[in-house]
Amino acid sequence: MKVQLKPNEKKTVILKAEHLYKTYQTGNEEFHAAKDMSLDIYEGEFTVIMGSSGSGKSTLLYMLSGLDSVSSGSVYFKEQRIDQLSETQITALRSERIGYVYQSINLVPDLNLYENIALPGHVAGRSNKDIRTKALYLLKLMNIEEQRDRLPSQVSGGQQQRAAIARALINSPEVIFADEPTGALNQEQGTIILDLLTEVNRDGQTIVMVTHDIKAACRADRIILIKDGQIGGILELGKYKPEQLQSREQQIFSFIAGKE
Repeated sequence: MKVQLKPNEKKTVILKAEHLYKTYQTGNEEFHAAKDMSLDIYEGEFTVIMGSSGSGKSTLLYMLSGLDSVSSGSVYFKEQRIDQLSETQITALRSERIGYVYQSINLVPDLNLYENIALPGHVAGRSNKDIRTKALYLLKLMNIEEQRDRLPSQVSGGQQQRAAIARALINSPEVIFADEPTGALNQEQGTIILDLLTEVNRDGQTIVMVTHDIKAACRADRIILIKDGQIGGILELGKYKPEQLQSREQQIFSFIAGKE
């Protein structure tokens, strides 16, 4: 299913998905998690993917980011087709051009926050000087400078997630993918994380986030609704302003309700 977007010559496509299918085999049965999904992701936008549990929203995120293969169809990162890359090539792409923030955070438990943030820089082969400069900047940006030498188990969940965002940013990725990044946090900590993602997006960072939370979705420039493995609709919202929160909540609620 191809959803026609409003034409906008100023938008640059950074990710393109064409006719994506994803099928899982369980015994003698097949489960179709994605069925003919086609869409564009635009550079500099905050795109949110929404849908009920099992709708296929995380499957779409994994295919767009190269974390999961496609059964058929194609995914382009700018001009490069990534669904046909080797495992070594896709690993290099994710290391150098993509950042990922997980709901479960996934920090290395035996490394302190600074070391966790710096780790992808070392994997990508950046110089120690560059890594240190960027890691210290990100610690300050995320307001966790004082926790830099602490292990993940010694800080709050919100501070861990801030470190995870910093880790995703260390190699200056072109796109950050976030899979329910506030799902394991309380409302206060979740708002802090959303504020940070909104801030880095305003600085030009492209973000693609999966969420089921309408309040989190309010931060989006554009919402892509997934239903039963297909794209059920797209809602254009424009850049977020705090004073728009309530009106956006109602707009998103009405949009989802109208697609049921």
